[in-house]
Amino acid sequence: MRIDLYTKIVLTLIVLMLAVIALKPIFQPQPAIAQGSLNGVQFSATANGFYALDTRTGDIWIYVTNIASPLNGQLVGHYKLNQLGAPLTTR
Repeated sequence: MRIDLYTKIVLTLIVLMLAVIALKPIFQPQPAIAQGSLNGVQFSATANGFYALDTRTGDIWIYVTNIASPLNGQLVGHYKLNQLGAPLTTR
């Protein structure tokens, strides 16, 4: 009879702890990754690197990722797109 009471108590504690684990995301949700610092930035790959365009500000960054280039991994240009059809302005 005493073993039965012990088993019920242990199983009840296990169920309560599993409920806490299952309900934690409801009461403490994690922020979405889409709200990070790169939200609104679009990337476009080229043969020698990539472009990054911030759709909120119009800033364009150009990076070189060609291993043979001495500029590998470096920012080679930062421009601003003020209006479609107008020339880019240097930042």
